[in-house]
Amino acid sequence: MSSLTTFTTALSSAQSKAAYTANIQSAASGVDLETLKAAVDAVLAGDDNASVSGDQAAALKGGFEFAVALVMALETEPGMEEKLDLYKYFKQARNEQPAQPSFYQMEAKYKYNAWKEISHISAEKAQARYIELVNKLAEKYGTKTA
Repeated sequence: MSSLTTFTTALSSAQSKAAYTANIQSAASGVDLETLKAAVDAVLAGDDNASVSGDQAAALKGGFEFAVALVMALETEPGMEEKLDLYKYFKQARNEQPAQPSFYQMEAKYKYNAWKEISHISAEKAQARYIELVNKLAEKYGTKTA
């Protein structure tokens, strides 16, 4: 998890109320950083069905919800491929299956196909990958801290 420095720094800043909006600070509250690190490491080291339980599952879900809030604070809007990646992991992390689009719904078709690629992974794996992706995007684009 050491590779998630931007994410963990943002989480710590939000928890101490040193940065970010009240909404992001609220999403950060109650997330145990060490337990989250252990959960992300465990899930990412496992296979596609990897999961965690108890405190680790709660920390992973909390970290995911913080990542969802943090992505809204990116300085620059992510590109189309990055948005598709966010979408597919978000949907899978919440165990949501997008509706199969009709032939003419091109944007919906791209989203559905992106989700379909990873629909076999566990919700916890999707949460961990979403956190990883938000870390990369925060490194790349920076975040609005106020």
